[in-house]
Amino acid sequence: MADAVSLFKQAESAWRAGNGAEAKAAAEHVLADDPVHVGALMILTNLCFAAGDIAAARPHLQRLAALMPGDAMILGNLGRAHLAAEDLGPAAEAFTAVLEHEPANARALDGLGIVRHREGDYAEAADLHGRAVAADPGYAAGWCNLGIAFTDLGRYADGETALDRALAIEPDDARARFNRAILHLMAGEVAAGWPMYEARLAFQATATPQGQRWRGEALAGERVLLTPEQGFGDVIQFARFAHHVRDRGGLPVLAVPGPLTSLMAGQGWDLEVVDAAAPPATPLWCPLMSLGAVLDIGAADISGAPYLHAPSAGKGAGAGLRVGLAWSGNPAHRRDRARSLCLRDLAPVLAVANVQFVNLQVGVRSDDGEFIARQPDLFAETPVLNDFAATAAIVAGLDLVISADTAVLHLAGALGRPAWGLLPFVPDWRWGANGETTLWYDSLRLYRQPALGDWPFVVTRVAADLSRLGKG
Repeated sequence: MADAVSLFKQAESAWRAGNGAEAKAAAEHVLADDPVHVGALMILTNLCFAAGDIAAARPHLQRLAALMPGDAMILGNLGRAHLAAEDLGPAAEAFTAVLEHEPANARALDGLGIVRHREGDYAEAADLHGRAVAADPGYAAGWCNLGIAFTDLGRYADGETALDRALAIEPDDARARFNRAILHLMAGEVAAGWPMYEARLAFQATATPQGQRWRGEALAGERVLLTPEQGFGDVIQFARFAHHVRDRGGLPVLAVPGPLTSLMAGQGWDLEVVDAAAPPATPLWCPLMSLGAVLDIGAADISGAPYLHAPSAGKGAGAGLRVGLAWSGNPAHRRDRARSLCLRDLAPVLAVANVQFVNLQVGVRSDDGEFIARQPDLFAETPVLNDFAATAAIVAGLDLVISADTAVLHLAGALGRPAWGLLPFVPDWRWGANGETTLWYDSLRLYRQPALGDWPFVVTRVAADLSRLGKG
């Protein structure tokens, strides 16, 4: 049996030759004989980083940190591994340990800034990222993260400047291009935004169907599978462009998530609608949200007129306004903390007289469920909403929808139904940076936070306007 020295040489040789499996096996054999072998731990760490599985390097880096206390590189990489595992407390400890010895370590400052950003402290994040790029002005990732922090603070001009610095250093960096696209799109600069928005595909998990990716070239009757991405609201928003594939000579095949299938199939559009869980084989495919770039959609090409209709519309009994309510979106969304409300936040709205509230919320969170249980008469109706066709039928019969940034808000706009959107201080790009209207949906009125987290201001305005509406 080979000894640890020869096994390590074998691991090292395999690593240098790019044979990861052999290097891993040999390094693990070394550690079986010598659990504190620094070189073998380094190889296993490097293999994890090379494979993109940074979180998997944590046990190796933790052993290295114990063997090499105070080593800035080891601690910095340990912080990155904790970040990859979303273990923010230990990540902060690792980056702080580096900064105790090297206060101007740009990577550690940037890493700690990422921790603070994920914790929701955007101001502290911006300060840390700013210190990082001051220490290393050529650090593109630091400029990118600074731009993201500025954006989330609503400092859009500063965000543009920082992201432009990142792109001047690394023009093809996907994260910087994507985040710069967000600011272009938020400003209504779609011609500049759509091409850069394609950078999302470099890091966003999306299905890759069989066939060739369609990039807008002229077609001769080929079927083009339009694949969904992101959330239900995104699919509703971009489905309006599907028929334009015909303008290029193709046959659009719109793949949508199951809950949207019935609604989209019932529109009578000159295209095929399929369930995204079982898409057909087609010669060409295109991500649905790439149609902006592929079709060169300009601001003038975006109409706010309704383009969906409900399968039916029911009118409830009773006096007063019928108002649908949806207050929280997908809890897995990166910005859920900013854009979703708790139902108790809407207490002043719920107290408005002469209003029958209809519960449009799918997926009620535990705190909200308890709030509803304590007030069983809060909603006049809680309909069964098995899919978006059912939701559309309810929305079509309402006098008004009040919603946070959810798929329900997109649905109401696409149906042309009156709706009030409750938006955080820094909204999603499609709602723009200011104003009460959006070019995407004519029937929407937008209520915006004047400062980060200021839902009371929004709710007070909505309650006052609803009271006036109820008095007729």
